[in-house]
Amino acid sequence: MSFTEITKVLGTWWPDGSPDGAGPNAGQPDLRTPTITADDGVRLHVEVQEAADARVTVVFCHGFLLNSTSWHVQRDALAGRARAVLWDLRGHGRSGWGDPPNATIDQLGRDLYSVLEAAAREGPVVLVGHSMGGMAILGLAEAHPELFGERIVGVLLAATSSGDLSSVTIGLPERTARVLHRMVPVALTTLRHQARLVDAARLPLGGMSFVLTRSYLFGARVSKEVAEVTTRLMSSVPIEVIADFYKELIAYDKRAALPALGRVPVLVMVGDRDLITPVRHAEALAAEIPGAELAVIPGAGHLLTLERAADVNRHLWALLRRATGLEPPAEPTVVNGQDPAPRLRPERKPLLGGRAARREKGRRRS
Repeated sequence: MSFTEITKVLGTWWPDGSPDGAGPNAGQPDLRTPTITADDGVRLHVEVQEAADARVTVVFCHGFLLNSTSWHVQRDALAGRARAVLWDLRGHGRSGWGDPPNATIDQLGRDLYSVLEAAAREGPVVLVGHSMGGMAILGLAEAHPELFGERIVGVLLAATSSGDLSSVTIGLPERTARVLHRMVPVALTTLRHQARLVDAARLPLGGMSFVLTRSYLFGARVSKEVAEVTTRLMSSVPIEVIADFYKELIAYDKRAALPALGRVPVLVMVGDRDLITPVRHAEALAAEIPGAELAVIPGAGHLLTLERAADVNRHLWALLRRATGLEPPAEPTVVNGQDPAPRLRPERKPLLGGRAARREKGRRRS
């Protein structure tokens, strides 16, 4: 599926669920959309793409401010060769939120367990997580380490972290970043009290929001289609979800869960221009997971699944081959008419703190 097609899908997407179960994938014979209930009663939206005689199931966990749509290129690359399970994290996409909300990585780990129990009960499973989706995998590993090496046979962690996100400067001077980390939770809490007005205002301002954030999301200039997809995804997440999960992301620590992942092949992937979960976080993950491999994508930023989908496909197939023996199609994966390693456009500097970002890059090289 090309990014243009993803944009069309998002154009017909119903944030609160499609009426009478209809939706952009209705009528597609190999796609099921069961609704799974989490342990606290929240309903989770799930998509299962079946594959005849497939012996491997790949479960995709998306990142913060995204939804399962961000994995559609990878889902389609697996068509006919592996079962693909995609789900919307609570508060995102068509999944519920809960009252009171339970915006914790521990709960996301339990949600992932519910998805596995309902949609991937048989055969080997490979977990793929981007950003907060990778953290959900760590939450599962802490609660159910026995699954790794038995039901779960491989893990791909893309642009994620096991903790210490409060130290990330996103390219700003360290003093400015510390002030920002103190201010953002307060600002989000204030906005949360006016959630209906704030969310109504965010929709028409989505394009401006992307202009202000793209330098922190991507490593290079991206196409109009990718920009539109990103804007729609980010604008669709309610401000209360953003506020509650932000506090959890800054405080969470799942380093104790990492040894359990060492029982299976693990690939840690990161863009070398990622300002949100920098390379040093990926290096720490790979160092603390026994036997893990590290792949650094030159020129890529945080939203790898949208910016460099072909590279993600290539590394996913490498992990599937290593973990399960599953071979990719004979033809190389092409995304939106581009080769697997597209030529990059010039680097876009962060709108703020460009000098600090260069200092951070120099410090990593030294």
